[in-house]
Amino acid sequence: MVVKDWTLKEKIGQMFIIAFGGEEVTAELEKAIVDWNVGGVILFQRNLRDINKVITLIRDIQQIAVNNNRPPLWISIDQEGGGIAYLWDSMVVSPGNMLIGATKSEKNAYDASFVMGQQLKKIGFNMNFAPDIDINNNPNNPVIGARSFGESPVEVSQLGKASIQGYHDAGVLAVGKHFPGHGDTEFDSHLSLPMVDKTLEQLESFELVPFMDNMNNNMDAIMTAHIVYPQLDSEFPATLSSYFLQTLLREKYEYDGLIITDSMEMDAIAKYFGREEGSVKAVQAGADIILACGRDVASQYSMVEAVERAVVNGVLPLSTVEAAVHRILNKKKQWIDDENLTDSLNPTTIVEEQYHEVVNRIAAEGITLQFNRSNVLPLDRTKTIKVIGQSSYNDISYMGDRKAIVDVVFAEEPYEVTYISGENPTLIEIAEIVTTVQQGDVVVLLINERRELQRGWVELVDRLSAKTESIIVVSLWNPQIIERLPKTVGTYITTFSYTDHTIHQLKKLLDGQLTFQGKSPVKLLEQGSFSYENSNS
Repeated sequence: MVVKDWTLKEKIGQMFIIAFGGEEVTAELEKAIVDWNVGGVILFQRNLRDINKVITLIRDIQQIAVNNNRPPLWISIDQEGGGIAYLWDSMVVSPGNMLIGATKSEKNAYDASFVMGQQLKKIGFNMNFAPDIDINNNPNNPVIGARSFGESPVEVSQLGKASIQGYHDAGVLAVGKHFPGHGDTEFDSHLSLPMVDKTLEQLESFELVPFMDNMNNNMDAIMTAHIVYPQLDSEFPATLSSYFLQTLLREKYEYDGLIITDSMEMDAIAKYFGREEGSVKAVQAGADIILACGRDVASQYSMVEAVERAVVNGVLPLSTVEAAVHRILNKKKQWIDDENLTDSLNPTTIVEEQYHEVVNRIAAEGITLQFNRSNVLPLDRTKTIKVIGQSSYNDISYMGDRKAIVDVVFAEEPYEVTYISGENPTLIEIAEIVTTVQQGDVVVLLINERRELQRGWVELVDRLSAKTESIIVVSLWNPQIIERLPKTVGTYITTFSYTDHTIHQLKKLLDGQLTFQGKSPVKLLEQGSFSYENSNS
C-alpha cells in the first residue's frame, strides 16, 4: 500500500464512509472497496438482524481489503445507548446519556461506554458515532433530548470526557457530536435545515464547552452539525462551513483529529444543497470524512465522482484531499489492529456477566422520581396494579422486542399488563382500559415518547382520574412530556430510556426493593402548562 501511487479516485474514496443494503458483502460493496478504495462502512439495522451474519460480514469486508492491498476499513455504527442503538438482542446496551446524566457520575459514564465499547470491539467495530455531547438547553428539541447528558455545560463536558475515554480504553474510536452544538434548536436536521442565532461568544460560553474541553484532550474525531449559525456563517451549515471547520476547529482551537460529517442523506444537506455538491463543499470546508449513508452503493459513488471532478476542475486543491487522507491513515494506524482484522469470533463470548451488573447498577442509580405527591410509592402489592404500555415498542428490527420485556418484568401478580396499539390511545382503547380499572386500583402508564405527548394519553389520564387517584406516569424517553400531563397525575418517574436493564430496575424501584437516587439533569417544564386548544398537536 503506497499512497503516492494511488489514483485521485482512490485518495478520495478513502475519505468516504458508506452504507449498503443486506447482510452480506454485495458485488457493489466489493467494488467500492477494491476499485475506489472506500475508507469505511456504517452498519444500520438492515445489516444487523443476525449477529452471526454481522460477525461474518465484518470479517469478509476486512478480508477483501487485506487481499487487495487496501487499508483496513472503518467499521462504524450509531450505538449511543438508550433509545439510539442498532444492536439490541446480541449485546448489553447502556441506558443512554440522560440517565447517566441523572447519576452525576463520571464513573458511570466511563463504565457504560467501556462495556459497550468492549462488545463492539469483539464484534469487529472500530468506530462508534458516540457520545453525543450536545447540551440539552432547549426542552423542545425534537432530535437530541435524552441523547444528551443534560443541560449543564460543565457536566456534559465531564461526562463526555469519561465516555470518550471508556470507548477508547475498549479499543473503539469515539466520535463526539454534533459540533458546534445541536442542543438549542426546535427543528430536526434529518427533516429540515435548523438555525441557531448565536454569537461565537455565546457558543463558546455554552454549546462549545464540551468540544473545547475535549477536542485536544482525548477526542480524536468530531462529527459536524447540519445547522446554520447565521451570525457566523449566513450561507452554509457548520458541515459545509470553512469558518467552523477551518477558522475555528483547525486554526483557533488547533484541533488535529478527524472531522467527520453527519449523514449527507439528511434533508439539511440533501434537500438544500444536494449530496454531491454538499460533499464538495464539506471537503472544501475542511471535512476529512464524508458520511454518505445511502441505501445503495451506486448512489454514493456519485458523491465520490463529484469530489473528483472538483479536484480535476481546480475547484478543490489536491493538497486538501491529501491532507485529509494523511490524517485518516494516521488514525487508522492508531485505532485499527491489523493483526486481528479477520479473526473468527464465537458470538457467545460477546456478552460477559459483569456487563449486566454494570448496566443494572447505572440504570438503578439514574432512574429519577420527579415527584410522588400521591404517596403511592413504594407500591402496595395488596392492590391491583394496572400497567399500561404501548405495543409500538415492538419494532424488533430496530430496538428489539420491548413489549416482550415489559411482559416478562411485570408478569407476576398483582401486576396486570395491557397495551395500546400505537403512540396515541384511541377512544375505543381508552374506554376499554377505563372499564377494567376499579376504585382503589393503582395505574402505571409506561409512555415511550421521543417528542411530544399525544393527546389520547391526556384523555386517558383524565378518564382514569375519575376512578383512582393512584396514577403513576413513567416517561421511558422524553422527560418533558410532563408539559402535557394533567395535574391530576401525582407521581412522575423518568427513566430517559427503555432498555431491558432500565425496565427491570424500574420494577424494583416501584416495588421498593431499591431506593430512587437519580437527580434530573434537566429542568422540567411546568406540569400541564401546554394547551392543546392553542396548538395544532
